[in-house]
Amino acid sequence: MKVLLVHPRLSVKGGGERIAIHSILAATKAGHDVSLVSERFDEASFEDFYGCPGLFDNVNRSYYPPFRPVLGPRVLLYQRLAYQWYRIRGIVSPDSFDIVLSTQDIGYVPSTRAPVVQYCYFPEYFSHLQSSSSPMWRLYYRPASAYYRNRVRRVRVLLSVSDFTRGFVKRKWGRDSKTVYPPCPVETYSDLSAVQRRENLVVTVGRFVPEKRFHLFVELARMVPRTRFIAIGSLSGESSSYYEMLRRTAPGNVSFVLSPLRKIKDLLGRAMAYIHCAENEHFGITIVEAMAAGCVPIVHDSGGPREIVTNDVGFRWRSLAVAAQQITMLGENDRLRGEFSAASASKAQQFRPEVFEAEIARLLQAS
Repeated sequence: MKVLLVHPRLSVKGGGERIAIHSILAATKAGHDVSLVSERFDEASFEDFYGCPGLFDNVNRSYYPPFRPVLGPRVLLYQRLAYQWYRIRGIVSPDSFDIVLSTQDIGYVPSTRAPVVQYCYFPEYFSHLQSSSSPMWRLYYRPASAYYRNRVRRVRVLLSVSDFTRGFVKRKWGRDSKTVYPPCPVETYSDLSAVQRRENLVVTVGRFVPEKRFHLFVELARMVPRTRFIAIGSLSGESSSYYEMLRRTAPGNVSFVLSPLRKIKDLLGRAMAYIHCAENEHFGITIVEAMAAGCVPIVHDSGGPREIVTNDVGFRWRSLAVAAQQITMLGENDRLRGEFSAASASKAQQFRPEVFEAEIARLLQAS
């Protein structure tokens, strides 16, 4: 079977790129002829970041120049959608492939006669509408919403990253979807879960962007001054000002590390807890990674993380005061920490990459 994977922005290096990686692996292991359409990116850097050497060796690649806005920041969304449509249209003919796996934004779904499988993180995530109900922004995004719904009609199967997202897909697009939890590299950290002695240390992981709410992590550190806090993450040019603000305002018990998580996994083996501050996160792969390493998760009580962190594996919070109490409790009760740690490591195994790949392989076989 000829399988096309569409993921224009592999350079993002977030959780969504793991979906692309393991979709490729599922298809190639099943013996399918796999092609990839994406903006040009540094393959060697990508494979090093995710620890997947040789991933693209058996993949037919069609790359095009990265998007560059020609009108500056104005109508940026529409510039990007138009650019991706034009570039993908020039590569993908209607009858080129037997099935299309779209693992990024649904706005990038190509016009093709082949059945399309779309992996959904959050339907129509328009940033301004998350923080404003202004009629101006609703009017601005109306054409984009109409375009997205046109792409939805071209999709045969919708997959959702969590039940949380599945509910939004149903309400927004009137379509049911199947929840397929993303692949999490738990095997990379499982050898750390047996570590019994833990430092009075908490960590958080993610891209240094405002929506991940690292500023709350900094405030939490200020509230628990006797505990060390380490923020591990990646940085892009667009988020450098936010990162500099974090460093400038952080108290002395906070450290920042710019590095792929897998290269500093020893920190997870030493930390007693993992903090996740993002609100209404679609899922939270880094939460599962930390759980696999034996960290007790302390996450915001919203979105996909509620499906990961049940009452038997960790804590959820809606106020920083509660989160601070939970950190203090863990630091003072080693028995409780040990019980949660063991339960977290066990729960993390439910999200192994093999589980995701098996689901994708079954879907391809049924198509």
